[in-house]
Amino acid sequence: MTLSWLRVLVAALGLASCAASQANRVPGEYIVTLAPHAGTAAISHLYGRFAIRSIQALGNNVYLVELSQDPGPAVMERLGREKADIEAVQPNYGYRTQRR
Repeated sequence: MTLSWLRVLVAALGLASCAASQANRVPGEYIVTLAPHAGTAAISHLYGRFAIRSIQALGNNVYLVELSQDPGPAVMERLGREKADIEAVQPNYGYRTQRR
């Protein structure tokens, strides 16, 4: 296998992995990590336009945020990068156990 075919294969596997992880995403749910000095008001202020249903503390400044109007991961992450109060934003991924 030539190097160019290997690069194509690696790129294809990366896209497939990304698509699979997006399929496991729980629509409208995000894990938001706040800076130590920030409070939940930072979440409400930044993401309130998307009709927040709930903000649940998970511990260590990490919150599960449920939205009625999901703008998608790219928008949520971009908005989070623009504010110092938000350290990280990621979709909430659902996992299922496999039966044997």
